[in-house]
Amino acid sequence: MSYSQEIDKLLTTIAAEGGRVTGVGLADDDVVKAAADLGLIDVAIGDAWTLVDTVSLTAQQRLEMRLPPIVRKPSIVASAANAIVSMVGRAFGRPSPLR
Repeated sequence: MSYSQEIDKLLTTIAAEGGRVTGVGLADDDVVKAAADLGLIDVAIGDAWTLVDTVSLTAQQRLEMRLPPIVRKPSIVASAANAIVSMVGRAFGRPSPLR
């Protein structure tokens, strides 16, 4: 089996799992290295404590595999800062002539 077929099989396996696969020693696989070199996947190597590698599709590859994009939700600090700035803006802002 050629590398392109193995990479396609890897991508469909990751897509079937929701876009992310974890396991021990995944980063050492030749097919994973080849796909990472092509920019198709992101590889997060596990630390010395867990030893679990995480392989996930890149944002562009998620769209090509027809998976929904990952939308990061704002943090609590960012939401609170936005609320405070909005309140200050309403309190000290110029009043609207229509009200």
